[in-house]
Amino acid sequence: MGIFDIFKKPDNGNNPKTAEQRKKQTEKHLKSLNIPFIDHLPLIEEESEVKIRTAQEIAERILVLVYLVYFSEVPDERDNVIDFLKTNSLWDKVSPDEKVLFQKEELTDQETANISWRSEGVWLLLWTINKVDKLELPTEQVEIPEIVSRLPKFLTDPSEFIKTAIVRPTTEILDALDLIYRLHWATRNANLNNQPMPASLDLSMIMERHYAINWVTIYADEWDKVSTDT
Repeated sequence: MGIFDIFKKPDNGNNPKTAEQRKKQTEKHLKSLNIPFIDHLPLIEEESEVKIRTAQEIAERILVLVYLVYFSEVPDERDNVIDFLKTNSLWDKVSPDEKVLFQKEELTDQETANISWRSEGVWLLLWTINKVDKLELPTEQVEIPEIVSRLPKFLTDPSEFIKTAIVRPTTEILDALDLIYRLHWATRNANLNNQPMPASLDLSMIMERHYAINWVTIYADEWDKVSTDT
């Protein structure tokens, strides 16, 4: 069972969950996992108010991130990657900060590490467009072959990948957001207080998932401007 399957309820066509109901549902699940939470952590947006990015936008963002990771690991491929992105109308989807990285003569070790961590956000984004069936509790880093197997062959036409992307129902995305948000608080709190991570959670994984899902729900207009407040 995926970590968010616990939240699924039959769709009877009636009113969606309120943000308060979603919070209580998440807290009940956290309690069952012995993961701490605080009652006064704010609600996320109401389902009637939230906006979700289109499947095409999410698929394009996945490709940009994957090719940034690829370039960081194989810098000799930079020109080919940039040409590919331009040819397939993806270069204008690259954020300003990402363009700086793509055009640097040499990435620092820290920049390479930061880019590598984006793979965790890619996994979350793949889930939002039904390219990943289930999300598990963030305890073990995603294997890169698992990502690659869900993508077009490198440097080949990505149009079919983009065209076949389908966004999950808003209620599923908000269930995931609410849980990730509260998991982020729990892991940040443990880190600040030099305590063991609850349920063997990985703070860095959660940060990347939180960043990605906040972008999906348009927490900020631009990728570079997304925050992950708790």
